[in-house]
Amino acid sequence: MHESKGSFNGYFRSPQGNKDQFTLRQEDDQSDADFVARVRAFNDLLAANGWTEWNGSESSAPAAASPTSNGNSFEVESIKLAAGGEHPRWVVKGGNFLKYGVTCWPETLEAAGIADKLDPLKENTPSGHWVAHYTERQNDEGRWAPDKVIRLERVGG
Repeated sequence: MHESKGSFNGYFRSPQGNKDQFTLRQEDDQSDADFVARVRAFNDLLAANGWTEWNGSESSAPAAASPTSNGNSFEVESIKLAAGGEHPRWVVKGGNFLKYGVTCWPETLEAAGIADKLDPLKENTPSGHWVAHYTERQNDEGRWAPDKVIRLERVGG
């Protein structure tokens, strides 16, 4: 097999909990934009059939690290700056997390296209219907707790 000009390699947790690896190779005559669209469609197909992204720390983390879980979501009610400075941290509130919220890093807000619309001095209510997708981790007591928002998705019109 000859080298492709691009490839996507990803690890996913199957519906049965197994770590599965998938590789897509860019076809010789395929544009970069078409290849990216193909990867996105493939990821959507996996998600629709019960696969979730494998968190890289699950397979290579030291023994003391907490395991993580993917595939959780809640409806967003508000977004608020929790800590500023050089390493700002936001919290997304909604669902079962109205009191404290779930940590959300600026790059997640930027990827959703709403970072520049948020006022750091107030609790922001995003316009439209938004869903926050988050990961969980096991805390020191062995209970699952929300870890961070990994994606914000606008749903509907």
